[in-house]
Amino acid sequence: MRIDIRTKALQEPTNGVRGVATVTFGNSFAVRNISIVESKAGNLFISMPSYKMKTTDENGKPQFKDIAYPVSKDFREKLQENVLHSYDIGEDVTFEI
Repeated sequence: MRIDIRTKALQEPTNGVRGVATVTFGNSFAVRNISIVESKAGNLFISMPSYKMKTTDENGKPQFKDIAYPVSKDFREKLQENVLHSYDIGEDVTFEI
């Protein structure tokens, strides 16, 4: 299956979010608003689109639930690698699975 990735760097990053990505699977299904986030250690990672739940954790912080997400660790790593590559080079990326 062909997977197309389009990323966009944010002009004014907030809360560590440096950019967003749209991933299209086989010209049939798209996932938007995948966040490209910088950790406190300075590493980039992807965060899948999520919604805020009504419950909170033990510290009173709101909990979030992913709307769409990779099912396997291998695919998550491959997706993250390609999204971050697209972000780094500033161009669309396509790969096959």
